[in-house]
Amino acid sequence: MRILSFFFPIFFTTILSLVAEPVAISADTIVSLAENWTFTTSEITHPIKVGKGLSSQGFLPPVHGYYETTFTFKPNKKPLGIYLDRVQEVDTLIVNGITLGQTGKILPDGSYLPNWYYKRLYYIPNEVLKENSPNQLRIEIHFRNQTFQGGIFRRIPVMGNYDKLQELILLEDGRDFCFIMLFFGIGAYQIFSILLKRQAKTNFYLLLSTLFFVMWRLPLLNISYTYTDYSFIFWLKLFFTSQTFLPVSIFLFSYSLFQNKLYLKERLLVIFLISIAFFQTWDIELPTRILLLRIWEFTLLLVVFFVLRAVIRAARAKKTEAYFLSVGFVCICIGATFDIIIDVTSGKNVYLTQYGFLVLMILSGVAISYRNAKNESELSILTKDLEQRVRERTIELREKNQDLEQDLFFASQLQSYLLPKNHPNTQGIRIHTTYLPMRQVGGDLYDWVELDENRLILLIADVAGHGVPAAFVSSMVKVQFRESTKSIHSPKQILEHMNQALTSLVSRYFITACCALVDTKENTIIFSTAGHPNPILYNKIRKSFEFMNIKGPIIGWKESFTFTEWKHQIQKGDRYFFFTDGVTEARAENKLFGEGKILDLLEKGKNKDIKSLSQEIVVQITKYSDAELKDDVTFFFVDII
Repeated sequence: MRILSFFFPIFFTTILSLVAEPVAISADTIVSLAENWTFTTSEITHPIKVGKGLSSQGFLPPVHGYYETTFTFKPNKKPLGIYLDRVQEVDTLIVNGITLGQTGKILPDGSYLPNWYYKRLYYIPNEVLKENSPNQLRIEIHFRNQTFQGGIFRRIPVMGNYDKLQELILLEDGRDFCFIMLFFGIGAYQIFSILLKRQAKTNFYLLLSTLFFVMWRLPLLNISYTYTDYSFIFWLKLFFTSQTFLPVSIFLFSYSLFQNKLYLKERLLVIFLISIAFFQTWDIELPTRILLLRIWEFTLLLVVFFVLRAVIRAARAKKTEAYFLSVGFVCICIGATFDIIIDVTSGKNVYLTQYGFLVLMILSGVAISYRNAKNESELSILTKDLEQRVRERTIELREKNQDLEQDLFFASQLQSYLLPKNHPNTQGIRIHTTYLPMRQVGGDLYDWVELDENRLILLIADVAGHGVPAAFVSSMVKVQFRESTKSIHSPKQILEHMNQALTSLVSRYFITACCALVDTKENTIIFSTAGHPNPILYNKIRKSFEFMNIKGPIIGWKESFTFTEWKHQIQKGDRYFFFTDGVTEARAENKLFGEGKILDLLEKGKNKDIKSLSQEIVVQITKYSDAELKDDVTFFFVDII
């Protein structure tokens, strides 16, 4: 009796399908093909329902078989088609024994290339149809994925006017596309907010959420396959990767909005989810990809826990933003619950969750706007208080600045007294000096000591740094120079004596210097340098400029440093140009004035008197520096007459 009770329904359904009239199809309308289907596998034919998965009807993967039904055709000149929606996972359409279309494929080597995202719309030419008589419709199926429903599961196939079926798909895609555009709009708003630097970090995470949602939905649009050349595997990777990244971005957004710190457990969760998303980009087998999906679904429970905890804490702290997000998360939970129930009971995907995401995205934007408005209100109050404090502080600073300006004026006056004013009385030479401090006081120095009517000791020095400290050190340099020349007349020994005296005093204020002894009786000039730019010589007989090639260590580093000397014969008409690095390192847009421009100016002014030439050099350096010196500028000419 049990055997009869088992086989009787099957036998009855089979007989009913054999005697039922085939459905009449015309290209004028669209007709549902809901009845009279059979499914054949392993040479055994069973009655079956379409729009319901194979797994739920006892056909577990791997399954290879075919759906079959019959229909009659009323001919006309309009195109005929059949719409199956999505099929899992590989299908082939056969009408009256003629193959008309295929989605997915089995390669000769046995490789399995499914495509369950693509919506099946097949064109049926009139030439293969029998007019006003039964036609055989067969849909061959390969179903291997154990996590899916399998076969024709999403909806009942419809058949009829091909153009109207196309319009149906376009309408479905258009609805989904408009939905995606809403998220693009939300993303665009976040881009503007980021550019305006208003809650930039929070807006960035919300922007990522909208982008990942869009990329998650794109593989479900038929236009993605119709108008691009990307493979099913590409869209499959994009779908799973974006789906995995989406809760990560929402998680980071919620924590950023509430200004919560990510502790170790939250960081590990984010890293774990990002790792799963990273693996989804690999070329891995489909079962492995589905396994990663199941792990991801389990991990979502932790994401929901942490996010809800952050929302509850924010609500307890009476943060209004928490109430906005609470509504959004409730909508997601309701949509996800219905999606899971529908998926488990029928195998269909309604994607109600996406509407919950839309509500969350909109409310998130509202929450950020509310936060911005609140911050602006608080900022306005703080700004008024700050403006009052600034006014009071400005008055104090103005008074102190006046005192400082007065002190600097006296300091500059004092420093100017340290520089020689009168021309030396040494026979056979003419000198002209120029001193331009970057600020009111500077670290550059020049000086000379007359030994007798034919001998003159010259010094030019540059203290590292600017302003009052450098000026103070430069005054110490002058004192040591004058002290040294009382008993020492060798440039080399003068620099050594100054180095020993100043090293323990100047600390980090290193000094470069060049010392020269001019002897118009012996017609010689003796140089010694301490890391200073080499002076330039113009020889009137040879009519050429050249840098003096002399070297030496800087002053103020080590007391044990020793220096060397160079002797040079002088002739009437020779011109020497001593300068600090502020001359060649004058800058404009990170470009240096350079030694080349100095040489050009000296060449053009070789027949000018040194006073006019000095004025021309000052004009060119000031113009090049946009009237704002970047360093102290000091130089002087020595003409042999």
